[in-house]
Amino acid sequence: MNSLSEPDSSATSPAAQESTAQENLQAGAPAAHHARVTVWDWGVRLAIWAALVALFAVQLGEPLNGPAMFPLLLSSLFAGGFILASVPSVAQTLRRAALAEPIALSLAPLSLLVPYVTYAPADGTTDTSHLLITGILLFLPTALGILNTPDFRRADLTLGLVTVAAPLILPLVGNQSFDLSDVALRLGAFLLPVALLIFTGREQKRTLNFLFVCAVLSVWYAVELNAFPHFGLIGAEEWGGYFRLAVLPLFVFLLAISGQFERVGLSFRPTARAVSITASNVILLAGISVPIGLFSGFLTPEFAAPLPLDAATSLLTGFVFAALPAEILFRGTILTYLEQTLRLPQSAATVISAILFAFAHIVYEPTEIGWRFVLAVIAGIFYARIYLATRNVVAAGAAHAVVNWLWSVVFAGGAH
Repeated sequence: MNSLSEPDSSATSPAAQESTAQENLQAGAPAAHHARVTVWDWGVRLAIWAALVALFAVQLGEPLNGPAMFPLLLSSLFAGGFILASVPSVAQTLRRAALAEPIALSLAPLSLLVPYVTYAPADGTTDTSHLLITGILLFLPTALGILNTPDFRRADLTLGLVTVAAPLILPLVGNQSFDLSDVALRLGAFLLPVALLIFTGREQKRTLNFLFVCAVLSVWYAVELNAFPHFGLIGAEEWGGYFRLAVLPLFVFLLAISGQFERVGLSFRPTARAVSITASNVILLAGISVPIGLFSGFLTPEFAAPLPLDAATSLLTGFVFAALPAEILFRGTILTYLEQTLRLPQSAATVISAILFAFAHIVYEPTEIGWRFVLAVIAGIFYARIYLATRNVVAAGAAHAVVNWLWSVVFAGGAH
């Protein structure tokens, strides 16, 4: 890593205070980071949410009544839950509530089933088995987040592996046609937490947070492998339907109740240094990946100039629903876990997180594994550089969103 990925002391201070903040939460005392939550923290999030709601309404292009109001309301609620719940004070409140009322908080995500049960039967897409599987996939990760402790306990092994296996196995129940490549992918996904246990030493297991890892993997696998039933939303099909949107606030909720939110570094406060680092890394990424993509034939120039409103819609929704969640997962959660919990060198943590990020892209386009995988690894490395330099997942998310948007404009969707 060069100087672009060397964090300054001001950028790393929130991460350095993580253990103290978590001890305070466990003891029921106010977290030190709580005092720094300001009107800015709320104001920027409210502005982003308001802009999203307005863009949703314009995108629908229909009178806001009947079937148009339902997807607008749900999309707005999930966007609001994802953005507004990411305020540190909200995360700290949720953590305290989880410690005080664990049963109530573990059952809270089941409320996401209400719109599904209410509206899905009308199009014949649901049955009792779908409902049961979805309830299990929502409940188990949340329960693990509340039960999580840094120290690995023997009982954690069964709880964790069952939760990881749930989204990999339950959707296959009753399915008579098995694709060998799909089975291999699911087996490899299951073995990931097993490998984590095998390759961590006794000292590392004292801060392993194994249940939290299994909870994150369970949610990730449920989304990427389409374990949730499809429930489409009019005007929001491109985001994968109801449950793909519903998982966004669920993931922030999981980080909060597990006591892991502080280390993500989610701040909407721009600084000149962060902007400079982000811009320079995006330019370097383009300088490396574009020639590779053109030479391999994976990228084909196909300029498609969008209208200003369409451009704003694509960029903002791409940031909130795709780029920022991906960066919270792969950089804010996985990279930080590899670096701070497992104490891996930054270079090793960067490469591993980038490879996992690239594997996520294979699920979408299995016929283009080769160059798609290579370019995704390169992109993941640069997003990690930005995150490590700024300790702000929003900076990495902004770069991710801009790169995706530029690719869609210049190469007509040649990157994701």
